[in-house]
Amino acid sequence: MLAEANVFRPGQGTSLTDSDRRDPDRTPIPRYWVQLSESYWAATTDWCLSFKDVTSVTNARTIIAAVIPRSDAGHTLPVLFLGDGDFDLTYGEWAPLVLANLNALILDYLARQKVHGNHPAWYILEQLPVVPPAAYARAFGPKTAAEIVRAAVLELTYTAHDMAPFARDMGYVDDDGPVLPPFVWNDERRLALRAKLDALYFILYGVFDPSNAAQSRDDIRYIYSTFPIVEREETAAWGAYRSRDLCLAWINALMAGQPDADVKV
Repeated sequence: MLAEANVFRPGQGTSLTDSDRRDPDRTPIPRYWVQLSESYWAATTDWCLSFKDVTSVTNARTIIAAVIPRSDAGHTLPVLFLGDGDFDLTYGEWAPLVLANLNALILDYLARQKVHGNHPAWYILEQLPVVPPAAYARAFGPKTAAEIVRAAVLELTYTAHDMAPFARDMGYVDDDGPVLPPFVWNDERRLALRAKLDALYFILYGVFDPSNAAQSRDDIRYIYSTFPIVEREETAAWGAYRSRDLCLAWINALMAGQPDADVKV
């Protein structure tokens, strides 16, 4: 369904409702179709990474990445077919780490220093500093950074049946092999998971330095302050900048070796 009132973007769909997001059978309807014979798919899986090409530093976020099921995409939705490379990781193991990194607040902050137009072009994306694979071996209590990231990405991504191939490649199956049901969309839970990931990446990027914790927290608060739209929307909805406060609380939990703590603010 299209947004009929939006005369400047006639192809823009209507916003999903909370009920839509909680419905695992709710999937988008393509605006354009192509013959299967004309389709190109470089991945060996039925899903791949993608990122939104149309952006602006005045938007709530600059870099927005997601996993999409097997489908064709226009030029404003570039897709990333990651190779296994020399990392001794499979596509299913490596891609979730890249996805989380691209959506991390700290990477978005860095991207805003380079994106000066409406497109995060490929040459800009290639310049962005990402966490190397070896860094994900760092342990936070009983779990490594890689395990923490993959679990959060799975839950944030697998909320509809069309992402079952992704869940299968992540090993989210029952004892007999079939993929388990999708996770139920829950805004509170998703906010906490995103804050947990942001906290982890602040640590992996070295923004949080335990030897200078007070200054590090001030630096993180400053970075959050450069996202005024996010702050304004969260303050209007909840009366506080909850993603920032949750992130700082999650840093405490992760540094204490408690990646599964029940963090609330």
